[in-house]
Amino acid sequence: MELRFYIVRRILVLIPTLLGLTLLMFLLEAMIPPALLEIPYFNPKSGISRTIQLHNAAILLGLNLPLPLRYFKYVWLILHGDLGVMNLAGYPGSVTLAIEQAFPNTIQLALFATILALAIAIPLGTFIGARPNSVADQVGRVFSLSGFAMPAFWLAVMLQIGLGKNVITGNPFGVFPISGSVPDVPIAPSFYTNGITSPTHIPIFDALLHADWSYAWGSFMHVVLPTLTLTYGILAGILRFIRAGMVDSTYQEYVRTARAKGVPERDVIKRHIRRNALIPTVTVMGLLFASLLGGAVLVETVFNYPGLGLLSVQAAINFQIFAVIGSTLVFGVILMVANLIVDIVYALIDPRIRY
Repeated sequence: MELRFYIVRRILVLIPTLLGLTLLMFLLEAMIPPALLEIPYFNPKSGISRTIQLHNAAILLGLNLPLPLRYFKYVWLILHGDLGVMNLAGYPGSVTLAIEQAFPNTIQLALFATILALAIAIPLGTFIGARPNSVADQVGRVFSLSGFAMPAFWLAVMLQIGLGKNVITGNPFGVFPISGSVPDVPIAPSFYTNGITSPTHIPIFDALLHADWSYAWGSFMHVVLPTLTLTYGILAGILRFIRAGMVDSTYQEYVRTARAKGVPERDVIKRHIRRNALIPTVTVMGLLFASLLGGAVLVETVFNYPGLGLLSVQAAINFQIFAVIGSTLVFGVILMVANLIVDIVYALIDPRIRY
């Protein structure tokens, strides 16, 4: 099967998967008593009576319809960008707008953590994988195993204590902010409105695009500690897979043939061993990205980082039903898209994958 047909097929498979996700979220919502779903739409300051407001909410949500028709109403609202309403301090009343405000911060965090993890794991995994059972290999194993075993929230607290500003008096290493995602400034920059920057909606990039170096540097300092916390968890997983792939590829016939032909060892490692070792690593990137999203919930809570993870936690604590379901739906969509990208990249680097 040609690559373009494979990509089209994977995209088409994504459609029923997304429908399955919406069905699951709908069933969770349907298990909640209708009265609790109507309450968030009640505005005591409105001149309209409570009864009429709740009746209008029931019609809007399709609570008066049979379950199958109610599901289609639910999907219809999602397609029109209506994920319900919420009441949380610091966020808009619309769940969609709240997610739009929080989502760029999570993307910024995940992007930096992934780039940093790959930048460290690929050369380090190549180094220790080319020297199996050496001292460097043993140290690498301990490093990766500790990354799996270490709770993200514990590492976050340790980084706050060791590197966080104003945590330990007189600590010379305490230079990084321990909460928030952007610097506190008396007057918000012109590209920052209603909690969202423009045009990319990622604070650091937008500040750079507008040549606001001070704001960009302040935003970068806020993201350092959360990024380090997330990076260590996924770095451990990537490192183990690269190391295992390197060791497995070392004993393959094509490697022996290359060495027998007199190919320099550096080229053997880079062009033959490492390239093939990265193939199984790509296959697990989707799972590692899932762990990254799960870790973001804890990390954002510890650092009070206003991303989608913190929004989910605050919504759950304050029993904001639509915000919990909406953020969970967005997390699911992100994971599905990430797996789609991983499958396409896998097909690009390994021509044998055409199923």
